[in-house]
Amino acid sequence: MQNESLTEQELQLTEREKRIVEMEQKIYKQQKSLLRVMRKLVAIQTAKRRRAPTINQVMIRFLNKNGNHSEEAQRKYNAIMHYLNLVGLNLTNSYTALHDEKTLFKIVTLITSRTDIQGDQQIRHVRWLNELIKFAVFAYPDIYKTDVLIGLPPVKKTPKCSKRPHTPYSNEQLKCIFDTSKKFFYKNPDIFWGCMIALFTGSRKNAVFTLQYKDIILRDGIWCINFIEDCPGIKKLKTEDSERAVPIHSTLIKMGFLDYVNRKPHITDTEFIFRKVCLNRHGVLNSHMTRSFFRFLKQIGVKGVDNNQYDFHSFRKNANITMEKCGILRSYIDKIIGWQSRGSEGERSYSNYTMPQLAEQLELLHYPCLRAEFRKWKKIMATIPL
Repeated sequence: MQNESLTEQELQLTEREKRIVEMEQKIYKQQKSLLRVMRKLVAIQTAKRRRAPTINQVMIRFLNKNGNHSEEAQRKYNAIMHYLNLVGLNLTNSYTALHDEKTLFKIVTLITSRTDIQGDQQIRHVRWLNELIKFAVFAYPDIYKTDVLIGLPPVKKTPKCSKRPHTPYSNEQLKCIFDTSKKFFYKNPDIFWGCMIALFTGSRKNAVFTLQYKDIILRDGIWCINFIEDCPGIKKLKTEDSERAVPIHSTLIKMGFLDYVNRKPHITDTEFIFRKVCLNRHGVLNSHMTRSFFRFLKQIGVKGVDNNQYDFHSFRKNANITMEKCGILRSYIDKIIGWQSRGSEGERSYSNYTMPQLAEQLELLHYPCLRAEFRKWKKIMATIPL
């Protein structure tokens, strides 16, 4: 009986071992099957990574990176597409056709041979192309390398002596710009007042459009604009002499500049008066703050294809020339515009004029050609909604 019992136990153990072996074999088969599936998935993912994208796919990702400003992205797109068409490529082509040393050399040669744009703009176009190539390397590191950028022809900057200087507007052009029948300033009152400030102070566009509410000050009983570089990354003055307080001309006050500033809603004095112009949608300095004004100049025929010398800086030229014609002393002009005095050492030593003295000299400045327009704009600006 004992031997029979042992035999039964051995049989039970044998059956149990068989079941364990069968389960192990089943698990092994399932693992092999799962491993095959995983290998297929890895192979598919690797193939996707290594599959060359189209130029369109790379361009879309490139233009959307870092939340590029829409106008800036559009300019990059238009410039790159122009050169793609010249070398026989389009958006549906594989990007690999563009990421090629010979193709890029050809494109850069086309850029540098253009006579319709200056060297600085050529450099900008080459930089945009380089940015696209480097972005593709970043986005598709398994496919593309930056070695295709080695050996590209250099782009020379336009010599300063060859650059066309900023040109002041003629009286006819000023009358055309501020013609009240044109509706640009109705929709862009901030730019209107920026132009007025430039005409009566000779200030650069960054100094004008980055003014804060605290920069409108009362000094010695005279309302002034305090041009000061006290906001890093936004306010940029060219020299130490550019930092100055300038009386607000009575013409601007009569036209309603102070009323306009007071009407604009703001919580703190550090807010920007012309915020929509000086900052982009991301809250950083808008480097193209006067681009819409340039388009307006082209629409009215003041700025043509070859008239790049007419821009916002032209108002600075107008201010300087008109101040001289109106009999304002040179040392006062330099103080108002923000230049280092070009007089003798003695004149520079005694150029610390009081605010009433500056205001008295500045009041000599007038633009007879715009007198009628100023009267009309006074009424219009008082009714424009903010």
